[in-house]
Formats: sequence, C-alpha cells, structure tokens
Amino acid sequence: MTESIPESESISKDIDHETSSIKQVDSPQDSELNNDTTIEEEDESSEEESEDEDEDTEPPKLKYTRMNKLPANFFTKDPISTCTFHESIFIFATHSGIVHLCKPNFETIRTFKAHRASILSVYTDGVFFATASMDGTVVIGSISDEKDILAFDFGRPVHAVILDRNYSKTRSFISGGMAGQVIYSSKGWLGKRSDVILDQDNGPIVGIELIDDLVIWMNDKGISIFHLAARQVISVLEKPEDSPRSDLYWPRVAFPDTDRVIIAWSNYIWSLRVSIKTAEDAKDTTPTSSGMSRILPSTASISFRAVQEKKVEVEHTFKLDSLVSGIASFKDDLWMVLTYNAPEIDEETGKKTFFNPDLKLINSTTGEVELEEELGLKDINNLGLNDFVLGTHIETIPKYFIVSARDGVVAEEFQLDDCLSWYLEKENYLQAWEISQHLVTPIKRLSYGIEYVDSLIKDDEWNKAADFLKNLLPVSTTDHSDIKSLALSSVGSNQEDMEKEILNYWETWSNIFIHSNHIPELTEIIPTKLGALPVSIYTKILKYWIIEDQRKLHDLIEVWDTGLYDLNEIELELESRATETETIERSLVTLYDKSLNPAKAVPHLIHLEDPEIIQYLAENHILVNFVSQLPTMISLMFKSGDLEKSLISELEPKLDNVVSILVDHRLEISPQEIVNFLNEASLSFVSFFYLEKLSQIDDFLMTGFGDERVKLYAEYKREKLLPYLTKNDDYDIDRAITICENNEYTKELVYLLGKIGKNKEALALVVNKLEDPKMAIEFAKHQNDKETWAILLDQSMSKPAFIKALIENSDESSNAFYDPITILQRMPSNFKIEGLNESIVEFSKHNDLNILLNEIILKIIYKQSEESSQDNKRQKLRGFEVNVDTSLREIIQHFETIIAFISNNTPNGETKVLDLKLESEITDDYSTIPYENMAQKLAHIQELQEKCL
Repeated sequence: MTESIPESESISKDIDHETSSIKQVDSPQDSELNNDTTIEEEDESSEEESEDEDEDTEPPKLKYTRMNKLPANFFTKDPISTCTFHESIFIFATHSGIVHLCKPNFETIRTFKAHRASILSVYTDGVFFATASMDGTVVIGSISDEKDILAFDFGRPVHAVILDRNYSKTRSFISGGMAGQVIYSSKGWLGKRSDVILDQDNGPIVGIELIDDLVIWMNDKGISIFHLAARQVISVLEKPEDSPRSDLYWPRVAFPDTDRVIIAWSNYIWSLRVSIKTAEDAKDTTPTSSGMSRILPSTASISFRAVQEKKVEVEHTFKLDSLVSGIASFKDDLWMVLTYNAPEIDEETGKKTFFNPDLKLINSTTGEVELEEELGLKDINNLGLNDFVLGTHIETIPKYFIVSARDGVVAEEFQLDDCLSWYLEKENYLQAWEISQHLVTPIKRLSYGIEYVDSLIKDDEWNKAADFLKNLLPVSTTDHSDIKSLALSSVGSNQEDMEKEILNYWETWSNIFIHSNHIPELTEIIPTKLGALPVSIYTKILKYWIIEDQRKLHDLIEVWDTGLYDLNEIELELESRATETETIERSLVTLYDKSLNPAKAVPHLIHLEDPEIIQYLAENHILVNFVSQLPTMISLMFKSGDLEKSLISELEPKLDNVVSILVDHRLEISPQEIVNFLNEASLSFVSFFYLEKLSQIDDFLMTGFGDERVKLYAEYKREKLLPYLTKNDDYDIDRAITICENNEYTKELVYLLGKIGKNKEALALVVNKLEDPKMAIEFAKHQNDKETWAILLDQSMSKPAFIKALIENSDESSNAFYDPITILQRMPSNFKIEGLNESIVEFSKHNDLNILLNEIILKIIYKQSEESSQDNKRQKLRGFEVNVDTSLREIIQHFETIIAFISNNTPNGETKVLDLKLESEITDDYSTIPYENMAQKLAHIQELQEKCL
C-alpha cells in the first residue's frame, strides 16, 4: 500500500561556507571546536610526540577540512543517521526523519521530514532517491520534482533500500530489514504495489546493494548474490564463524570499478570481481537486457531468452584487527578504510572511554596497512560503528567524507599546493623550492630558495649554501637568454624582472659572504658577467686572495675580465707587493697583459728573468721599444755561464726562435741597429745567426754587412768564409786579409793575395807554409799567366815534392808555360826525388797516349771527311731538285760556292777532279754578289767556269 507524504516544512538555514583544515588526532579525548574552526590535536600530553611530528620530512597523504555547510541543527540537535554521496547529489538523513538534499557544493535543493523515526538507509541514482526508516516505511521521490514522492509501509523496520536501474519506467525497488525478507517491489495492477520475496528466514537484512543486474544482500547466512534476470542466487559467501553478530555491525560496500565490488563487514573485507558471459557465446555477443521489469509474480510462469550468465569471483579476503565502519577505493591500488575502535570500560568505575575512528590506507593486494591516522571527530561518546559513514565523491580530485552522527570531515589527497604549504609550514624550504616550479611565480619560488640558503647559513653550512646559490641564481651570459631552471614560462613573471631580482640577491649574498669572511666559498660561485654586480665586490675578493693565497689570485686574474674589478686599485696593490713573491709579480704581468698595457709588464718580466720575454714583446708588437735591451733579454734565456761555455752548434737551436723574431721585424728595426747592440754586448754570435737568416730572407738588406760577415765567418764558421770571399765583392779586402792573417787562415789569405795580384806572396804561402804542390799548381792555373808560372817553377826547384807534382800534373793547360823535360833539366843533379822515375814513366805513357789518341782522332776525322766528300760528290753528280725557301736562301748566301774543275778524259773513263777553287778566289767582290734564287747562282757558276777555262 502506498501513500503520499506531504512536503514538510524546510528546515534549511544560511550555512557558513568556510572550511578549515584538520590535523591528525593522537588521543581519544573529545574536541570542543565549533564548526568553523580548525580541528586541533586532542591529546597534548606528550611533548615528545609533538617534536616527532615536527621532525616529519614528508607531507601527509591526506588533508582534512570540517564539514560546516549543512543546516545549523545537523550534528547538534538532530544527529545524522545516514547519508549517501552521488556524483550529482548528496543526501543526508537524520534520526528525526529529516532528509536534506543538496548539490556536491552543499547548495541546498530542499530539506523535508520524510519519516517519523531514524532513517537507516539512503539511496539515489541521481534522479530519484529512496529512504528506509526504523518506522518501517520506505519513501521514494524525485530529486527535481518535489511533488513526485511516494511512501511505502512494510510494518517492520527497514534497514536497506535500493532502486531498480530503470526505476523511472518500472517503478521497482528492493528493500529489506528486521522482517528478514528481501522484497522486490514493483507497480502492479491498478497501481498497487506488488512484492516478490527473493530471500527470507535467514535473519535481519542489514544491507542491500546493486551492481549491473546483480543484487547483493547481507544477513545471517552471509553475503548472497542474486541474479535478477535468472531469478536465482548464483553465489553465497558464508559469514565467517568468528565474525560478530550480523545485525550488530552493518556492512559497508564500495564499487571501485564497474565489475568490482568491495564489501567490508565487521572485521572482514572481500574483494569480488563480476565477469559477464553470454549464454550463446559466439552467436550473439550482445547481452540481453535484464531489467527489473522482467520480474514477474512468483505465481506466474517465466521464460528466459539468452539470459546472461554471471560469475562472481573472490579476488581477496582480508581479516582486520579492528572493525570496519567505512570503505572506499583510493589511488595506486589502495583502499581507504574507516575502522571503529570499540570503547573501553573502566573495571573500577564502569565508565566507558570512546575512541575516534582510524583512517587507514590498505594495499588491496597484500593487505598491508600503508598509512594509519586517528581522526579528530567531535562528540564521539556513545557512538557505535553504525553511526559512522565513509563516502566518496570525485570531481577534479577525489573527496572522502567521514561522517558521524555529530560531526563530519572531508579528507582529500595532498596536492602539490598542499605539499608546498606543508613544507613552508615546516620551514622545509628546499622541498618547497623543488616542487613549486609550476605552482607560483618564479620570483616567489626564488624567495623559497633564498629561505633555504638562509637556513643553511644559520646551520653554518656555507659550502652547501654556496653550491645551492650557484644553481638558484643563474646569471645569463647574454641579455636575452632563458633562465631555464626557474621556469620563466610561469604566470606572473617577466624575464627582465626576474634577472633583476637575481642580481639583487647576488649582491646581497655576496656582501653577506664577504662580511662573514667566507670569501673562498663565494669565489667559486660568483657570476663573472660584466656589469652584473658592483666592481667593489670583485675588488674585495681579489684583495682577500692577495693576502691569503697568491696562487689563487693569479688564477682569478687570468680568468676574470679586468672590467669586473677596480683595475687601478688592484694594480697599485700588486705593484706595492711585486717584490714580495714571484707569484704576485706574475699576476701583475698578467694584469698588464689583459689590460692592454704590455709595456708596463716588461720590467717585471726582466726582473723575473723570463726567457720568453722576446716572444712576449713580439706578440704585443712592442719589440721596437726595447731594442736596446735585447742583449739583456737574450742573456735571460741561458743560465749563468752557459753562453761562455756552450758551443755555437749548441747555441744556434736555442736562439733560432729569437733570431726568427728579429728577422720578422726587419722592417721595423734596422738590422744595423740590432747588430750594433749585439756586438756591443759581446753577443756577436747572435749577430752571426741573425745575418745568416736575414741573408736567406731578404738579401737586399745585407748591403753594407760584407766586412761584418767576413769577420763573423772567420770567427764562427770558417768553412763558409772562403766561399763567401770568392762569391762576393762587398767587403774590404785589406780588412779581410788582416782578419785571415790574424787567424792564420792561409787558404783564404792565398785567395785574397791572388785577388789583388800579389801572386808571389800567395805562392810563397802555398809553397813555404802550406807546402801544398797541388794547391800551388791550381793557383797558377787559375791565374793563367806566365809570371805566376815562372815564380812557381823557380820556387819549386828546391822542393822535390813540387817537382814531382809539376811533372805528374802536366797537361795541355800548362804546356804553354812549362815542359816537364825542361823541369828535369833544371832540377839540381844531386836531387833524389822518391818516385820520380815512376812519375816520368807515367808522364811518358801519358804523353805517348795523348799522341796516339790525337793520331786516332785525326784518322777518324779524315775518314769521316772523305766519306762526306764522296757522298757530296755523288749527290752533286746525280743532281736533285731542291725546293728553295727562305732558310735555304740564307744558307746559299752565307756559304761560298766550291768550283770544281772536272775532267772525264781519263784512261779508264773515270771522272777526275782536276782542281777545286772557292768562289772568292776567282771573284773580285764575293761579298757583293746577290742571289735572289738558285737560278741566279747557277748562272753565276757558269760564268765562273768560263773564266776559269
């Protein structure tokens, strides 16, 4: 029987929409907070526990806010008995029978009184709602249409009610309660209610749920799963024997997936999976609809067509140490479980101590508890397990509603912004900086990093602070580079503002490091972009290292741009200390070099005895300014005494680079100037190397160095002296003679004396000093005059070796001046010359051989001449045509014509040449005869022949 329930008067009032955060509760004592205040810790008995909490390094997984948007009398005057959370609507019911419908944002739809006693069950499909009460009634109505509402009286308390999936069409629902029956109710004839009992006589029904076309109910028998389309129970999960009484603790059910059910009842949790199979497997893969409208009264006959076969599998079963008052699916295969802790009774006083429920995250595969937190709900005294509900609602992020009769909180997973706030609250600025990249503006995020640096400084962690600052405050090397690590793409930041902020921080922290005497740490991280920071900072850093570590100072001066610091101030400081250590002076040289003042560095390089100083001058193009100091600079290349002890061959490779530099600067520095400075410093060997290389590069510049080169060759390389004397005339012979005489260079002196006509002196040197007959003979042959040979012959008559040499070396070039026979005749009769006989025999053989060779050659010439003449004769007698061209005409004009007087009146008839005459012999003026062509010449020959006859 159905009856309408008039709309009750609305009891909703203005609601405070503010929510507040909730903290983990560590004690069971009641909290006396109002709805709009923060839930504080209820146990402050232990300072140690608070300290432990402060030491937490990881943020909690969940955050809590108080539910304070319900009507004002809820939780206080009218405790909540049950509630449900649909994606589009929330429904709260009270022990006084009030139903409150609201949107997920708690905006009230309507509030009305539906029952006379406590509402024990609430269900909604988003369009309709159903409530079941202790007063034995079920109320079903439309959420949008307040007039569409019905009430059904079952006579005994109804614990659970659900609507058919197609309730709007079928008007069917299922309910159960203390009567111990699971009743399927539908609209019958004439609009009356028609009931079908699906199960009975197994104890009170404490829960009914619907998944697809499966109905799940819980009673003393356990968990029964009923297939509506097949109208049969397809599975029963018996209640464990050690579990509490069925009606004492009501089950809680969640649906993590469309084919999965989680049932938590007392201290057990079952995970069920529902699989669907079609009766006609391959024939028809589309399952047939099995709506509630197919259920007919029990007295009717029922036929089925391709009924879907359902299979329920138990995936996991877990037994907990505590009772479960709520369950929901959480991320990462976790379950959120609300557990109930039974009150403890003091044996002496009999007073009960009630405890807040615990919220746990349990691994759905292993059953391990990964998180456990005690909640801080208000007024928990005298509340049992059935007074707590855990509901879920998902919009952008999941929200978990923990509702008791007198209080409610909302749990949410900690998001990045929540973690950021938590880290900031804990003063954990490093983690706050790390996770805030996309949460706040770069400038704001930068402040978190600075806070972390400040915390490191407070802990005296200067090295860590410096390393972090280097990464935290990147300074772009160009004006338009990105600061990648600070995510400039975030909203609310401008790159120029960001870079300006970074530089401001650098200036501040640089001064902090300097004033705290932590310059070494600052030196390693400070940016070196020009103009980024004041020059005073870098100047202070360099002054620190001048005193503390001059090697580090030198490294910094080499690396840092001179524009970073006060150049004049550092220069004056180093100049005042330049004589203290070599490192400081080297740093000063580097400073002058980088500041483009190399000339200032030269005195210091000389003081440092730098062997590369000439190279330095050349590279900086200032060698011309220090030519006068060249000798000093060259001496720096050698250790003391090495110049005097080393051989020329050893010095040459060492000086090769310097000589090359001087030659390369030949157009800037006069070679004469260089030679003068070197000679004055007794470095003539350098002059020798210099002039040698200069002669190979630019011979024109060697003009005027003849005497110098003769002197240098005589001193350092005699083997080149004679070739130079013989090939050149740019030297003073008298000076050269003097040099050769002083050095007793006889061969060179012989050449020079011969060159000025002092053959007698020259020969005297060769004969008397060198005693070299071959050289004397070569000298005479070179002079090639009778007087020289006469002198040589005269001086040789008393020297057996020379007599022998003259005889042995006699040849055609000397025959005009002497005859070996004459020498033999002139030599003293008492001379005994070893090997003279062999020399004479050899000479004779040589002379006879020459005569024989000459005769043979003559005969060859005669024979070749005769053959040529006979051939010529035959050619002329035979006659042949000659094509006269210009070249042949020239030949005819050039050579005389041979006139042959021929007779053939010989006894044997042979032709005989009577006479041969040249044309010039019978022609008065041969040179004037012009021949234009061969015909003219032949005519002329005929004329000559006639004259001869």
